[in-house]
Amino acid sequence: MLRGLALSWLVRLWVATLRVRCHGQAPAGPVVLAFWHGDQLALLGALPRDRAWVTMTSLSHDGALQTEVMRRLGIGAVRGSSSRGAAAGARGLIRVLRLGCGGLVACDGPRGPRGVAKPGAAFVAKAASAPLVGVGVAVGVAVRLTRAWDRFCLPLPWSRVQVVIGPPVAQGASLEAAIAACETQAEALLEAWL
Repeated sequence: MLRGLALSWLVRLWVATLRVRCHGQAPAGPVVLAFWHGDQLALLGALPRDRAWVTMTSLSHDGALQTEVMRRLGIGAVRGSSSRGAAAGARGLIRVLRLGCGGLVACDGPRGPRGVAKPGAAFVAKAASAPLVGVGVAVGVAVRLTRAWDRFCLPLPWSRVQVVIGPPVAQGASLEAAIAACETQAEALLEAWL
């Protein structure tokens, strides 16, 4: 509990130093924003404040800490992942989407490989009748944890961050291609900003 409180304050202060610009807009109502693992911290500063957001966290000890941090940052969490508790986690996310919340899904997890979308985000979006939207992130100055499978991106304080929220992904279209297009656009916007 104390670790969650301390970590949530550290994250809140860290994100407050970032210079974030967000391009594109999530559709009104329930929506699933899909992004790659490792981009979570940079994305926190760009979340639209027009609705409640919920993410899925693993059933592990680290997932419990992440759930506590997210709760303290105002983001709800359902527990489960594709490797453990997938059905319960998906049902929980579908339930809150049907209530009008937005869903945040790192779609290449829980163990990667990075940049390869698993079917969970598309399944949840379809089951909840919510648009599936790809999100791309580009960070000016960051440390990438190269030993972690997700290559976690730690934007350095006062870094410039560009986030692109794409259009809804058509049924059967490639989520990977949609996120890649958003990333390319975010990188171009970042380069123009520098």
